[in-house]
Amino acid sequence: MRWLEMTALAAALAALSGPAMAEPRWLDCKYTDTRRGVANRFAMMFDDLRNVAYLLDGGRLVEGSQTSITYQALRTRFPAFLLTYNRNDGALSVTPLEGTAGGIMAGDCRRIATPPGAPNPP
Repeated sequence: MRWLEMTALAAALAALSGPAMAEPRWLDCKYTDTRRGVANRFAMMFDDLRNVAYLLDGGRLVEGSQTSITYQALRTRFPAFLLTYNRNDGALSVTPLEGTAGGIMAGDCRRIATPPGAPNPP
């Protein structure tokens, strides 16, 4: 008798549950360029389903390359820098690529709503 109840419960849960839907998430990120003492801020979007990250630059989306998104972190490369975002605590590390002596700059990211005027990801 108990077996029938458990089967009916499992069937009801399977019928009512839908597929997992991961929507693109927007982040407001900021970091301080320690070489120049300048605070930088940008919006970034990442999409778990497509495994891509985008940077909002002048109203257009710039796609990152070599993007890996896991349950814990996002890593991607943009033309001027490498980004690593830790999902657990919102920590951000930025490694410049253009003609620098290297170094890692630290910052943080917080989830935001889609910025006004942001285009939809391709």
